[in-house]
Amino acid sequence: MYKYITRIVLLVFTVLTTVTVSNAASFVIGRIYLKDGTVIECSENDRIKLPKRSGKTVFLRNAYRKEEVRERFNADQIDSIVAWHPATPEHVRKFVLSESLGWLWVYFETSRISVGIYSAKGYGIDTNGGIQVIQRIGLISSKTAYCLKKKGEADFAAVGKASGKANNKFRKKVAAYVSDDPAMADVILNSRTQRDKTVLMLSEYKSGE
Repeated sequence: MYKYITRIVLLVFTVLTTVTVSNAASFVIGRIYLKDGTVIECSENDRIKLPKRSGKTVFLRNAYRKEEVRERFNADQIDSIVAWHPATPEHVRKFVLSESLGWLWVYFETSRISVGIYSAKGYGIDTNGGIQVIQRIGLISSKTAYCLKKKGEADFAAVGKASGKANNKFRKKVAAYVSDDPAMADVILNSRTQRDKTVLMLSEYKSGE
């Protein structure tokens, strides 16, 4: 009997769906960029198991075959992971490690700020290329959070959970983080949108301007 997972699937818009563990697309194609400059890249028969929390990343050579070989990389060895579903290679997703939180999916990034989403239960990539942020397994809820990191900052800062409407508490946290851009902070404080649309406003963030 399968457990059920609730997860957010984000492509251009946000959708909340329920799927079985057997359908979770956490085995994907992509590249692992190591801090020593090495790039581990999938061939057609290879797969990457996306990490969660601060766990190891598993690279499967000749996946699902008798000659399958698994290589494991510690989180502190990896600079970033880029990955996609085999059916939609045009939709590339990036994952980075936050030392204080764990593995994050990079929602978007500019030259001034990066916005990530953290999910304690992990991630998958759907056949349509949408990211799957796992929120619930059975009756157990998973911690999820939007995380922000300005250029020059050492680590990401969590500003609130990754689902639901943006309430005043969430808006105030986001606005406080970008208080060096008063116009952007004011836009955030006066917004009345979903959380994903609120953080997307940060694409216009201009540090110190």
